[in-house]
Amino acid sequence: MHKLMKVGDVFESSEYGTILVGINPDLDYLSHDQIKKRIHNHIVVRTPDNKEFPIDVVSVQISSSLMNKKSIGICVGKSINQSEIPINSVVYTDIS
Repeated sequence: MHKLMKVGDVFESSEYGTILVGINPDLDYLSHDQIKKRIHNHIVVRTPDNKEFPIDVVSVQISSSLMNKKSIGICVGKSINQSEIPINSVVYTDIS
């Protein structure tokens, strides 16, 4: 597994379900498409107490700041609750 990001925020949307938001400065040089390709449609979330959740991805949103820093938002739908993913959990992918 390859580390994608540390979760900096988790919130729920009544329409889209749970959304994980984070950053990884190591990915700032990649294009949005390259990051989306790494995420594909599946992630694994490891909580600070080492519980792991394999989760299917519904959609991915990547935004760039003026300083070309990327923020990654991953919608996991309603398959998992916001309360199950604490801040500072780590998101992993199978693709490097």
